[in-house]
Formats: sequence, C-alpha cells, structure tokens
Amino acid sequence: MAKWSRYNVFVRENDIHVLLFNIRTGALIRLNPERQRDVKNPSNISFDFLEFLLQQGFLVGDDIDELELIANTHKAAKENTDSLSVTIELTQACNFRCLYCYQQRNPKRLKDQAYEKVCRYLTKKINKLKRLHVNWFGGEPLIELQTLKQLSQRLRTEASDHGCVFSHFLTTNGYMITPTVAEELADIGIQNVQITLDGDKQAHNRLRIHASGTGTYEKVLAACKHVVDAGMELLVRINLNRWNVQHINGLLSDLAANGISPENSIVHVTRTVDHGNIGDAVSSAILNTEQFARQWIKILQTITGYGFATPSLAPIAYNCTFDLRQTLMINSDGTICRCSSSSERIAELNEAGDESNHTNSYQTVKVRYPLDDLKCKECLYLPMCMGGCSYLEEIGQEKCIPERYILPKLVLLAAGQVKKCKKGGDTNGTSKNGTSTGTHSELL
Repeated sequence: MAKWSRYNVFVRENDIHVLLFNIRTGALIRLNPERQRDVKNPSNISFDFLEFLLQQGFLVGDDIDELELIANTHKAAKENTDSLSVTIELTQACNFRCLYCYQQRNPKRLKDQAYEKVCRYLTKKINKLKRLHVNWFGGEPLIELQTLKQLSQRLRTEASDHGCVFSHFLTTNGYMITPTVAEELADIGIQNVQITLDGDKQAHNRLRIHASGTGTYEKVLAACKHVVDAGMELLVRINLNRWNVQHINGLLSDLAANGISPENSIVHVTRTVDHGNIGDAVSSAILNTEQFARQWIKILQTITGYGFATPSLAPIAYNCTFDLRQTLMINSDGTICRCSSSSERIAELNEAGDESNHTNSYQTVKVRYPLDDLKCKECLYLPMCMGGCSYLEEIGQEKCIPERYILPKLVLLAAGQVKKCKKGGDTNGTSKNGTSTGTHSELL
C-alpha cells in the first residue's frame, strides 16, 4: 500500500493544467484534467501511473518515514570526509566602503605565521582527501593577488602529488580586475568568479563606494566582461534592499550589452542583511525575509526574460555548507570563524597546522541537527531549508528561507522555464529517466 507524500504541493497553472511538485524529491509534474481526477480518486489510478508516482516520490510506501529519509540524507552529508571546502581570507583590507558591510577594515594580511599554519593544515588534509575546494575571500582578496597565486600553486602541487582534485573560486568586488589580471586568474585554474553589482549605476554607486569616495559601477561592470572574456564563469551577486529594488532591470540591460549572458554567467539575488553594525539610514533600507521574497519573485521574472535560470527547487542535505565540519572559514590571522558572514571565532590553527581551541559555538554550528527544532521538523519546507540559517537565528533574525513565502510562484516560474527550454518539443508522457508517465501527465 502507498500514501501521499507529506511534501506534495499542488499549483494551478492555468484553466486546464495543475502542477504537482514534491519538495522532498524536487520532482515536478503537469497534470491534465484526467490525471487530476485520478489524483483525487486514487482507486482509479492505473498501475503505470501509480508506479510513476511512487518512483518520483509523490507517493511513498505506507511503511516509509519521510523524515527518516531526510535525516539519513543529512547524516550522510555530515559524515562525508572525502572533500574539504575552505574559505581563506587573504586580507581584511578593502578598497571599497560599502554601506552595509559587516567586516572590520584593517590591514591584516595572510602572511608569515598564519600563512604557514594554513599551508601545514591543508597539506595534512590533502593526504586524506579526494577533493579540496578553496574560496579566496577578503576584504578584497586581489589586494593580495601574489599571495593568492603563490598559495594556490602550492596547494595545486600538493593536491596533484596526492591524487586530490583541487579547485578554487574567487569572491571579489571586481574593481582590480583588468584583462591582464583576468588572464592571470584563468591561468592558475580559477574557474568561477563572484562579483557584486547592486543594481544599475545609480543604485550601485550609492551602495558600493570606493575608499576614495568615487563610484565603482563602470569598472566593476568592465571586470565582469574581463572575467567571461578570459573563459571563467561569472556569478553576478545582487544584494537586494529598498534602495535598489527598482534598479535591477537597468543592470541586466548593461550586463547583456557587455556580453554577460546565461551561457557564461549566473545571476544570484540575495537579501541585504543587517549584521547590527550599519547606520540607521541603511538599516531602514533592509527588507525582512518576507518583504524580500515578494520583491525577489518579481525580479526573478525579469531575470528569466534575459534567459537566466531561476533558483533550483531541488532538495538539499543541509542549509549551509558551513554547517559541515568539512567546511571552514579561515581568517587572515589563522583563526577559524563561524562562517563568511560572521567574525565570531570558533577555533584556531596552531603552529603544527592543526585545529585547536574549539569554542562551544563550534559544537553548536557543526553538530547542529535540523530535526531537533520541532517547528522545522513539522514544516512543509524542511527538505529545501534544512533548519534555516543558524547565523541569522543567532543575531535575532528570521532563519527561514524566502521560498516559503512564494513557493507556488516559484513552481510556476520553473515550469515556464522548462516550457521555453523544450522549444515546442513534445515530451508528454516521458520522465527524465525515460519512465513512461502515461499520456496525460508530463514530468518537468
């Protein structure tokens, strides 16, 4: 016998079709009126359609505990030690004075003792790893470009010698990226670069100001072009707030004019967060999670008009990679922080290159189990949220994901994108893995 999944969501697409989305598996199906009647009267469901619904997770066996399935996926991710992801702060110095920045601006750099501690730590880890991923971070990491190149070469050599796959990513404000710098980054194997553009020229220059007091938009926009011209993938980050919410279309137009397209780039819209250290004027521009969600869906609809993909609705094993022991944020002084959004120290590297002096917060973050929170355990959105952001909860803000406020609209947007991708091709009756769904439903 079977029962309906607790994570099914029905969304009316139009007068004829209904979309059925399963949050736990990420499966999305379009139902015509006949299949809608079948779903309302399960005794009428054909064997083939029943098997399909079971396969995609819309139905589960009577003896299946979906919470246990979610817990097992989470546990497997927590226990995986094959890979290590490390965000390394090369410097706390920055050439920008962004109005919402939470970081301290001081000249600390990853040098001397701290540099050697990081090298010893990662060298020891590489011996036991299949994959090492590094995110170069700051401050502004390109202020320390030579250190970045030197350390990346050292790690690449160590990884190659021990059969470990090394990859690295750069988070930068983009201001220092020239065509030459972009080529240098590509030459050392950086595959992805994240650059923030907070709207069009007017909005961006209001929010992301150079240390000299001048605007930064034109140089950062040019940097985006240099990145894709050098063959690296670009991730354009937009920190959304009340000041720039009406200024996104102009940015998208400028990106398109500079060759930034879905073929070489991703556009990621996130909420500007008040970390508690910004002025009242900027604080008043902050959107809470629900307010952000209502604006986000409108912007996503605009973004899809430029061909960019919507956020994935796939289930996740954990909310944040920093929830894992195998993900660390190492500061330029060799201390280990909670995450890239927090300066809270939770451990440090000693002279031997080992983790030491773990705080209680380390255990709170790394041993966190989302099903311990009873509200999360019973929440429909658990498989796509997995307990929310522990850092936001710690600073007294809502930890839940914005998707919870607009999921039906996101499902409609995702279904619309699939239609565009198919370009009129008829795949009715066939699932992604080739399983027959019958002639009255379509797996998207």
